[in-house]
Amino acid sequence: MNSSDIRIVYFDLGNILCAFDRSLASSNLAGLLSVDLAAADDVLHGADLQERFEHGEITGAQYAEEVCRRCGRPDWLSQAKGGDQAGVAAVLDAVSDMFTAVDGMDQVVVQTRDRVGRVGMLSNTCEAHWDWINRQAYSFLDSGFDPIVLSCRVASMKPDAAIYQAAESMADCGPSSIFFVDDKPENVEAARQRGWVAEVAMGLDQVRDALTRHQLIG
Repeated sequence: MNSSDIRIVYFDLGNILCAFDRSLASSNLAGLLSVDLAAADDVLHGADLQERFEHGEITGAQYAEEVCRRCGRPDWLSQAKGGDQAGVAAVLDAVSDMFTAVDGMDQVVVQTRDRVGRVGMLSNTCEAHWDWINRQAYSFLDSGFDPIVLSCRVASMKPDAAIYQAAESMADCGPSSIFFVDDKPENVEAARQRGWVAEVAMGLDQVRDALTRHQLIG
């Protein structure tokens, strides 16, 4: 591959731009609903609920209602201070407050954009997580991502083909012109099967190394 052939670099969100700790989400939810930590963890990470949310199959309000029901607190939203709407917001924030921006990635993204011309974001995520991250005003969000492809908005999750097709269409360029970095081997392999140039990486050093080896940053 010649680096000049790459027209856009797609960055994954989790473990690339943001680190996250799922145990924090479980602890936040358990505290909010006054339920056992193991029960909260099972609801958030042991069933299909999060995947349905990340597919965009249910709304934030539906997700929060189901979380409360599965935690054994079906009336919690209606009893929440400020009413149902405030309760939904509290649940969504509790399960989303687990992210931390990876130090230095904002600079790497800018360097990539300056060398390649375009950077995009390609992530399996839900609207609640994306909303929470945007409200933190992380500096990497100012790096000029275009397009931003979220599973909850295209109704498909990596490694399914449809989300890569959506990313190609939104980038308006052929597969061989796309470079992609993701922390999960199965997502990278799916991209390679489509003809993308893709690398597995996690955290600042591995991402920087991958981009440097492909001559996409100086």
